[in-house]
Amino acid sequence: MSSYLVSDGRNLTVSLLVAASGRPSYLGFGTGSGNTSPSDQALFTEISGSRISATVSKVTTTTSGDTYQLVGTFTATSSGTLTNIGVFGTGNSPVQSQLIAPISSNSQSSIGINGYGGWPTSYPFNIQVSTEVMTAVSGNGSSLLYVTRGRNGSTALTSAAIGTTVTQVTGTLFAKTNFGGFPITPGDTLQFTIGIQYQ
Repeated sequence: MSSYLVSDGRNLTVSLLVAASGRPSYLGFGTGSGNTSPSDQALFTEISGSRISATVSKVTTTTSGDTYQLVGTFTATSSGTLTNIGVFGTGNSPVQSQLIAPISSNSQSSIGINGYGGWPTSYPFNIQVSTEVMTAVSGNGSSLLYVTRGRNGSTALTSAAIGTTVTQVTGTLFAKTNFGGFPITPGDTLQFTIGIQYQ
């Protein structure tokens, strides 16, 4: 038996996506390390305030109208190295901080973070630490988030060092890519064209 998303179906899928209310039309940029996984819900160390509204359209790669395309221009405000880009459904930047104590096992049920006062106090919500998605179910009011590990199909980390970025999941992450790294300095302007092809 063979099953396909046939060419007219691809065209229809992209047409519906382009026309949809709340379509994924924002690009976010990250500087952290890691390999993208289907379970990801956030970038690796997203640059604060970096999400930009992209122009979306339907284009042809192989068959008519099979590709959802986003074009956006990113302007760097600080030095660093771009390593990952995500397509999001919202332009809001996530809350982020760093671990103040290491993760030392895949069954650890709490994590220590700095900047606790800037985090939501309404639970639950998801966070991403490196390649693991966790659900924050409560907090101690000072520095700890109590978490359920290995969410969204991710694998619970056996270790993560002090200083590892902790990111609140903010908006739906539609697509994500990581790459070797692109150095940036303040004022650099880069135009990105991202095509998501249905096959």
